[in-house]
Formats: sequence, C-alpha cells, structure tokens
Amino acid sequence: MRGEKNEGGRRAMRVRVLIQSRRLLLLGMVVSAGLNSRVGGAEMGWQLDAGTFRHYVEDFNRRDQELYGGAISNAVAWEFLKANIPWFECPDENLQEIYYFRWWTYRKHVRETPAGFIVDEFLPPVPWAGKYNSISCAAGHHLYEGRWIREGKYLDDYSRFWFRGGGDPRRYSFWAADAVWARYCVNGDARLPRDLLPDLVSNFEAWDRSRRDTNGLYWQEDGQDGMEVSIGGSGYRPTINSYQYGDAVAISRIAELAGNGDLARKFREKADVIKTLVEKKLWDPQTQFFKVLPRGVSSATVTVREELGYTPWYFNLPDPQYTVAWKQVMDPQGFFAPFGPTTAEQRCPGFTVAYSGHECQWNGPSWPYATAVTLTALANVLNGPAQPVITASDYFTLLKIYARSHSLRRAEGEVVPWIDENLNPTNGDWLSRTRLKTWKNGGWDPDKGGEERGKDYNHSSFCDLIITGLVGLRPRADDILEVNPLAPKTWDYFCLDRVTYHGRALTIRWDRTGERYGRGKGLYVLVDGRQIAFSEQLERVTVPLPAEEKPETAGGWVKYDRNPIIGGKYGTCFDVSVLREEGRYRMWLSWRPEKSVALVESRDGFSWSEPPRIVVGPKPETGWEDDINRPIVLKREDGYHLWYTGQAGEHSAIGYATSRDGLEWKRLSDQPVLKPEQAWEKVAVMCPHVLWDAQARLFRMWYSGGEQNEPNAIGYATSRDGLTWAKSAMNPIFTPDPSHSWEAHKVTACQVEHLGDWYVMFYIGFRDEPHAQIGLARSRDGVTDWQRHWANPIVRPGANRWDHDACYKPYAIFDGDKWLLWYNGRHGGLEQIGVVLHKGEDLGFR
Repeated sequence: MRGEKNEGGRRAMRVRVLIQSRRLLLLGMVVSAGLNSRVGGAEMGWQLDAGTFRHYVEDFNRRDQELYGGAISNAVAWEFLKANIPWFECPDENLQEIYYFRWWTYRKHVRETPAGFIVDEFLPPVPWAGKYNSISCAAGHHLYEGRWIREGKYLDDYSRFWFRGGGDPRRYSFWAADAVWARYCVNGDARLPRDLLPDLVSNFEAWDRSRRDTNGLYWQEDGQDGMEVSIGGSGYRPTINSYQYGDAVAISRIAELAGNGDLARKFREKADVIKTLVEKKLWDPQTQFFKVLPRGVSSATVTVREELGYTPWYFNLPDPQYTVAWKQVMDPQGFFAPFGPTTAEQRCPGFTVAYSGHECQWNGPSWPYATAVTLTALANVLNGPAQPVITASDYFTLLKIYARSHSLRRAEGEVVPWIDENLNPTNGDWLSRTRLKTWKNGGWDPDKGGEERGKDYNHSSFCDLIITGLVGLRPRADDILEVNPLAPKTWDYFCLDRVTYHGRALTIRWDRTGERYGRGKGLYVLVDGRQIAFSEQLERVTVPLPAEEKPETAGGWVKYDRNPIIGGKYGTCFDVSVLREEGRYRMWLSWRPEKSVALVESRDGFSWSEPPRIVVGPKPETGWEDDINRPIVLKREDGYHLWYTGQAGEHSAIGYATSRDGLEWKRLSDQPVLKPEQAWEKVAVMCPHVLWDAQARLFRMWYSGGEQNEPNAIGYATSRDGLTWAKSAMNPIFTPDPSHSWEAHKVTACQVEHLGDWYVMFYIGFRDEPHAQIGLARSRDGVTDWQRHWANPIVRPGANRWDHDACYKPYAIFDGDKWLLWYNGRHGGLEQIGVVLHKGEDLGFR
C-alpha cells in the first residue's frame, strides 16, 4: 500500500483494518490483559492506568495524514500499544508525550512481508533500499528500541530477515550481533541468539574480508556509514571499528551461551585487538578525541572532531582515561546547540548548515541517529567508573533538547510532534524536509522518495533512552536487576510500569514525598507485583531477580521424581505420541539431531529402551520434509496410522503414513495432506492429533497453525480416508485466553481424548514466546464451547531444573489406576522428556 487516495484504496484500507484486528489477537496482543491477571492488577503492583495515556494516541491519529501503511494501521495503534509497550509517566510533559509519540511512530514501520515481519526506516519506498524497502543503516537502533515490545515475533522475524530472508546486512554499517545480544539482555531468551550464531560469525568474517586492512582497522565510506558529506570523510572511522568491536564481544558472549568455549575465546581476542587499535590509532591525544584516520600511509587523524567520536562508548570500548572527550558535548564551540548536538564541532572552519547541495549532510546539522548513539554512549559513561567530566544533569539537558526537537510548526501555525531526518541545530528546522518539499518543479521528487519521505523517520531510538538512561533500567544477561536513574533528583515522581524483563513483569517507581502514588516515599522496584528493592534516595539499586514462586503442578498432578526419563545424551527429544498395548508402552518421539521420528518402548512408562530407533526419517526430495517430527500414532484393526509434521525452510505441513507393526512405515503421498491455506495458519500447520470416530466413520484431527517457531492457535479438520481433509469453517476453534496470562500469548500442540460425555484437551499455553506451560480444557463436541480447567496450568516449569524454561507438548494415557502425562521440558537449548502422574481417572473439572 502506497498511500491510496481513491475509494478503492479506502475500501482496501478498511478491509486491512479488520484483518489487522484479527491478526493482533492471534499474535498475542492480549498480553496486556494477561499481565494484569497475572499479578492481580493494580493491587498487586501495577501503578499506571493505560487509559490515562490513550489521549496521546488519539491526538497523534487525529493530526496525522496516513500516507503510507504498514502492518499496524492508525486504526489499531492504540490496541497494539496498550498491549505491547511499557507505560511511563513523569513531571515533564514534553518527555512524556514524545515517549508515546515515538512508540506510535515505531509501530508504523512494522511491515509484514513474505519473509515475515521487518522494521523499515522510510515509510515510502526509496531507491537505495534493499528487499522490502529494508535498510541496514539504522537496524541496530530498531532492535535496541523494539526490544521492549512484548510480542517477540516482530523482532524475531526481523533479526532472521537480515541473514535468511533476503536482507543485506552489509549494505550499510550495522552492529548486528551487538543488537541481537542487547535484545537477549532484555528478554532472557537465548534461543534466537544461539540460532543466529553461525550467521553472525559469517557476517563478521565477511566484514573482515571486505573492509579490514592489513593494519587491523576497518575502513568505510562515510556514505555507507549513513553519514554523507562528512568533514572527516571516509577511512578508518570510529563508527565501523566500534561496531565490529561490539559485534565481536557479542559473538563471544553468545558463543558462551551456546557452550562453544573455543569460539568465545576467539572472538574475545578479536575484540581485544580492535579495542587496542581504536585507542592507539583513532585517538588524537592533542585534541583528546576519537577521530577518522584517512586510509593510506598517513598516521595522523583528521583535524575535526565529529560527533561520531562518541560511538566507542556505545559499546563500552574505551578505558576511563578517554572520558575527557566528553567535555566537548556540552561546549557551545564543540557540539552543544539549542537543537543539537551538532555532528561536527562548531569551531571547525568546515562546519556548515547548508540549504544547498546534498539533502543529507553530516558536516554540522543535528541528526537524531547520532543523538541516539551519543546519549546511549553517555548513559554507559555515567554507569561506569566515577569521573569528573560529565554528569547526569548534562544527560538530562541533552535528552530534553532531543525531546524538544521532535516538533514541526505547520503552515497553518499548529505545532505537532514530529520526527524526520536532520535538523538545523540553531532553530530546529527539519533541513531535509525543507529542501525536499520543493526539490523538483517546486514539489516532492519521486526519485528522492516522494511526498514526506522523512515523516515519522525510523532512524534513531528514543524510548530506549528513557528506559535505560532516564529511568535507569540497565539490561543484563544475568539474574541481577540493576536500576540507576539519571532523572533529576528534584523530580517528585516518575514511574515505568508493565515492563517485560527476563520474562517477568517489572515496575520502577519514584515518589519523593509519597503523595503521588500513595504507597510510600522513595524508589521502589517491583517484580510480578512484589517489592524486591527500595531506596530512600534516587540512586543505583542492584538486587537478584527472584525466582518465580509457583508450584510446579496443580489439579492433583505430581511430577515423577526421576525426571527426565528420555533425552540427555541423545540430544533434544520432544513431542511424543504413546500407545499402551499388550502390557507395554510404545512411544514415537521427535528426535531433533536426526530430524526423524523414533520409537522407544517401556514396561512401566518410566524406563525406556535405548537408543531410540528411527522409524520415519526425512525425505528432502519432496521439498517439504527436510525435518520430520511431532507424530500422532493411531491404531485400528487395519494397522497403525501416523500423521506427522514435515518442515522445510520456514514452512510446516502435515503428512500421512501407515504401518502393519509401527516400525516399517509407508508414506501414502509425497504431498502434504494438510498445509497452511487459511489466513490464521500463516506459514505452518503442525502438531496433529487424530481420533477415529467409529460411529461417524471419520478421522477427526486437531492441529496447530500459525508461525513456524511456535504456532498460535488450534484448528479442527475431518477426513474419511486420512488423506483428504476438510477444515472447519469455525477455525481456529481454540485460541489464547486474554484473562489468563500464562496462555495469553499462544495455545498449541494439543492432545484430545473422548472421555464419557466430554472431549478433554491437554494443550500448551504460552505467556510469551520462550515460556510455556500445560493446561486442560473440555468440550461436549470437541469443537465448540471449551471450558478451561480451574487449576490451570496443571504443569509448570521447575526453577533451575531440567524443565526450567518451558513445559511443552503433553500426551496422556490412563492406565486403569492413574494418568501418565509425558511432556518435553526445556532448560536453555536442551529439550528432554519427563512424566507427571495423576491418581484416578477423574481430572477434577468443576
């Protein structure tokens, strides 16, 4: 959609709004309600009422001309933001308004593509962009800013896009690995960084081949740094060298997560080499600043100080003695300006603010891109060793200037919040916009991006500065919670609320007098509604993040004390199907290292034969069965029937096979018998469970559909022959429940059993992408009017145990005395199989 203005375009927009509303629910936009339920609403710690801030979004919408559309239109902006962002209030109205404005503009840039969601820089298509209008230049800012959004799907897709979806991560300089690591420090989910580790290493090595000279330094054209017409020019720039340092450190840390000590050491050594070279070669001791070193035989840096010289602190590269460079940021002859900082020091003869030549010049104007880097770097300095050069008060002054620059006076005189490309640092005029609106024949030039190309420009961060700098939540990889506010000590109050951090619900509240919130005076930090830290002063507090105190089972279920029973030395074993026949249990399991379905057997359901025996392997030649998993085995008089998930690339579908003995299987088709076709199914159908209805002579299938990593909801289909299936018009028949936080994100991977007058469903519920638990529900017909069990979730992860992170895919059998429910638990990257028990057949529904 490119700003349609005819009636057909308006009708299309209305249809998209309806589709978006549906998509938002399926993507877990109900998280907000679930989080309220989780900690009991305001009485348990939520301080801020989201409705208090709705007027901002309504005002932004009212004053907006929605020229270009993304995945989340203005019509659903409030619902998206209410569900996804941390809430913030403070005494400074401008800071508060711009905080919500920047979230409002950010969601405009979430774009759905065939490769999944991405985040773009320009709303209109521009000729210099890559696939789907992607540009890597500000992607690091996109990931830092967006890491606070509760729904992880957007940035999961976006991160993968750069390496597997057609993105070009080296078209511009980009601190890719560092940004992936920074997001991990917020969400605590190691799966994506571990998954991307080979790509991040390959990307680093490609930079080595293309941009590293024999002196060990990296060179870059200023335009490919996204900094055209700079005074310092091209060469060995502090930017690209700092990005590579940050990426080397991040890769080292991710390698440690993945258990690859050799790779971790290798990249730690690379980082040390880059650090030494930056401090030795790019530091000018005379002017006490990091500068560009021209490529060639010269050993002298350029004469000009440029704002890019603060980039090394973004990655905590410099040693303390280099902090002297920060004198320049508050110096009016340096970088300080009414709408600054400037991109070059103002004392330099080459400093200029030009209304001629290239529309994007880095020889003086203020750029939000650079301001965001500088303020992030400054927060790192202020959280480091004590130094006499720069203060928290200076940080606040610069942040205030940055917020104030977010404005535009329209022709009719109305002043509105605005973010664009670059500013005149003396009067706040958006330079590029002023130039471009009369660029060609007195109007906008389509070859330059067309009408208002820079409107709502997504080229910097702001909300991350509020969260990590002003409020002072310092993301960490460990379980220490650190808060060090840089807010003025004279402020009477501020609150950051409903922050999802390491899978927990976080509130940071300052009340100098105790009158604002009525819950005592001082600085309070709450996790899941419980106070864990307090200080009478506005100062740094650090405290261990407490483990969740929840029972591991409910509703009469008890975990087997010798779990896990399968896995470990065989790698990840998951998603099982079990039959009990002739005094033994037969389990068909998904064996990830072999990309196959394997069989194990047991007399008691606890001790299983080993090693697993592969019975159905991958068949890449079909184009959809590179990986085989998630089986359901049904036995009838005519033998065994198997439905399974086949996966290739970013898609999943369901296949069908039969067997006389459960060992030797024959595929009945080289094509899937069920594949994603309906909108809610997106790119994947998987996790089938099938019952044979003898009375109706029908196979009845419950399956999961949605995203490839974890599907979103459960559908239903029927078949006469097991090959040709009719999907229910009511699909999906089972979706996330917004009133229960543990399953507010997704529900998937069910088993359904017909017990008396009821169909009972065992299923997985997700509170967010990395955290899953097991629940129960029942329905009279197996399709409609599902009733959740009062004790849900019935199986939860065990703190610091083999199933610490998630409990997945249940499969239960009643043996005449007790229920045995097998499930796969995950701790880090390893999934293994355990079992829980329930005495008696009555499952305790009320």
